[in-house]
Amino acid sequence: MGFRDIIAAEFRFTYADVFRRKITLVTFIAYPYILTILVLLIGYSLGSPTVFRERVGIDPMVFFILAGFTIMAIIGVGDDLLWRPLFDEWMGTLPYVMASPVPRIQHYIAIPLPRLILVLISGSTSIVPVLTYYYGLQGLVEGLLVMLLTGIAALFFTTIAILIMGIVYSLGGENWRIINIIRPLFLILVGAYYPRYLMPLTGQVISWLIPSSHVVEVIHRMISGLYSSPVDLLVLLGIATALFILYAPPGVKSIMYWEKTKMREGVRV
Repeated sequence: MGFRDIIAAEFRFTYADVFRRKITLVTFIAYPYILTILVLLIGYSLGSPTVFRERVGIDPMVFFILAGFTIMAIIGVGDDLLWRPLFDEWMGTLPYVMASPVPRIQHYIAIPLPRLILVLISGSTSIVPVLTYYYGLQGLVEGLLVMLLTGIAALFFTTIAILIMGIVYSLGGENWRIINIIRPLFLILVGAYYPRYLMPLTGQVISWLIPSSHVVEVIHRMISGLYSSPVDLLVLLGIATALFILYAPPGVKSIMYWEKTKMREGVRV
């Protein structure tokens, strides 16, 4: 079985469930708007949009639409990967996955692709119209770039998610508790709702270790114009790419170590 066969299988598996439960499609479209309205209602009651624009450099409506969209893509990839071993174990398919000759990096990168594509397509109903409304033709172009960059950010999250998945499941026990602690930390440290350049030093250092956070910063700087030249954005993308590649080998090793541990313990069929 090749990489294309794996992707085709994941597409059939995911889309059969999504189109069976059509509310999921509605969620992809509505989520950025719902979250933006909720945040703005709370924010306007406690603070000033003018101060927000001065500190962040982006209109609150635009910023939180961007944040909801990018978080839905990036954290969605993390959820698909971090919860997949538990799903396979509950469904009784884990022994077959572990016995498969397919390279682990290919298998786990293929898992989030179908849902990610749906999220990116939903950007045409959220990111693109909002940016076009605020910035005209330039907003339309920037909206399409944001969709592309968000896809890159989500893909770059796969290797660090694989590494964390291998470590968490190797520890054994109730690993779902650890996942529920890690997930909200990523919500903050990826920088979508709290720009990295506004974080305290400790937060910035940890955020720099997450490949996707660099791409999210590119999006923020592109929309707000907070960069001196395109080279600044290319440097951030280069760092993100390097980290994405760097996490791949230890990620695969952590998965292989977990599988060996699991085989010694025995898995349910």
